[in-house]
Amino acid sequence: MEKPVSVISIDAAALLTGTSKRTLWRRLSTGKLQRHSTDERGRVMLALDDVAGQSCIELAENADGYALLHDADRGNSQAQNDLALLFLEQERPDIAAQRFLLAAQQQHADAMHYLSTLYEQGCGVECCENTALLWRAKAANLGHLIARAQLAPMVEPAETAQ
Repeated sequence: MEKPVSVISIDAAALLTGTSKRTLWRRLSTGKLQRHSTDERGRVMLALDDVAGQSCIELAENADGYALLHDADRGNSQAQNDLALLFLEQERPDIAAQRFLLAAQQQHADAMHYLSTLYEQGCGVECCENTALLWRAKAANLGHLIARAQLAPMVEPAETAQ
């Protein structure tokens, strides 16, 4: 019995390899990559095995590593956050920021907090205190305890002045 082929979108392949989608499209047109299928959203899917060797991070070649990538590719905010952490651990904050943003846009408070920290430090993104504060406030508004504690000194003086 043949093992099912693991597939990912061309968008996820671009993030995983640190390659532009344009480059991946060129590789498809020259036959260096094979188009596997199209998903329900109309995205071009590639065989994970075809791009895994070009990955800019180490992704465990076991069910857990591939499942994380698949879940993140399908829009699962927790998986996007976890994948972003993996990119951070392997010193790719630029790619981590993109995944944190995807999760944050789905109201994932941890991703919002991590994103605020990246903006505050200028790590993988351009340093911007306003953007950092915006994401931290959004995380705090969703109940993120650390974000709330970090914002408390800013809020308390305003409350006592009233």
